[in-house]
Amino acid sequence: MVVLKEMGLGNEAVARRLGIAAATVATLYSRARAKGYEVVIVLPGEALGIPPEGEPEGE
Repeated sequence: MVVLKEMGLGNEAVARRLGIAAATVATLYSRARAKGYEVVIVLPGEALGIPPEGEPEGE
């Protein structure tokens, strides 16, 4: 939920995706922010256009 909010989605959009109430999204997001939670998203290199190790670029 926090990732979706950090991606810029509004409470209603997040609520629809997760099947919960928008008020719940707002409450949970507010609590997470108050606790100082940080979000780290790990993406595979291919998603970022980085070839696997040992593979030349452009293949």
